[in-house]
Amino acid sequence: MTFLYNILIGILIGAGAILPGISSGVLCVIFGIYDKLIDSILGFFKNIKENFKFLFPICVGVGLGVVLFGNILKTLFLLYDVQIKFAFIGLILGGLPSLIKIANSKKGFRLHYLLYTIISFTISIFLILSLFHIFPDRRASLFTFFLLYQSGIRIFMKSSCG
Repeated sequence: MTFLYNILIGILIGAGAILPGISSGVLCVIFGIYDKLIDSILGFFKNIKENFKFLFPICVGVGLGVVLFGNILKTLFLLYDVQIKFAFIGLILGGLPSLIKIANSKKGFRLHYLLYTIISFTISIFLILSLFHIFPDRRASLFTFFLLYQSGIRIFMKSSCG
């Protein structure tokens, strides 16, 4: 079961590697495997068998994720470029609360993490409004873009915060 779970995580990490603005490292942190992944890579020759058992399914999943989602994303960007961009903005910002939660749990509450979140949110709203003015000929309304943005945040928060 762990093997299939690690392949699934690898597929999501691989898909995240080709998505604009989403870091595979951030996905590793959200899935809780970042520390173990770094330790397995850096200490690969210390315990080859265990590290290989952990890394192999993740690497297979990453390869599958890149191959499977590459063409899907290409098609989506060709057909729905603006809508997909807004959904990704929402996905990226939706991941901020879980990252702040992880950062605060290790070092205690830090006010500057909250300020970074507020600044990021403000910048994203500015980007949404500016993109809407750059692409005024699109058929979707500003309300639709905000719904896509908000749904991206909700999807990511549900998947990362439980």
